[in-house]
Amino acid sequence: MIKIRLQRHGARHAPFYRVVVAPSTVRRDGRFIEVLGTYNPQAHTRSEELKLKMDRIDHWLGVGAQPTDTAKSLIRQGRLSPEEWMERAEKKTAAKLARAKNKKSEAPVMEETAEEAPPEEAKSEEPAAEEAPAEEAKSEEPAAEEAPAEEEPAEEEASDEEGEKKEDESK
Repeated sequence: MIKIRLQRHGARHAPFYRVVVAPSTVRRDGRFIEVLGTYNPQAHTRSEELKLKMDRIDHWLGVGAQPTDTAKSLIRQGRLSPEEWMERAEKKTAAKLARAKNKKSEAPVMEETAEEAPPEEAKSEEPAAEEAPAEEAKSEEPAAEEAPAEEEPAEEEASDEEGEKKEDESK
């Protein structure tokens, strides 16, 4: 099978990838059929980050080459117009900032609660919290055991009634 996949090049901590067509049996950085483009994740501009030969990619997809998940994602990005790509990049950046703010706001809250409560009180609250779930689990277990016990007699009664009907029919 023919695959469209990435070959890693560049130095340690400075990756640079080639998008290539290669047989699936060949190792990652080994022999390839054709170079379809490049991907530089550390580039600052889109034109430097992703360069693909879309006509050749379409040719190989038409022939039956299967892209890997990463290659498929890069091909989708390559088909975006510059405006669509910028919108997508801005959304990702905004989401990252929101996550960072959430982490910062959560960390001080935990520290403040630990500082306010003296160590003795914190110790007394922890065992109480541990006991409560154990009590709830105990109260749930008998209820679970009682329910099947109630259902069994109902099944026996139903089977007794069926047995009686069969006996009546046979007479």
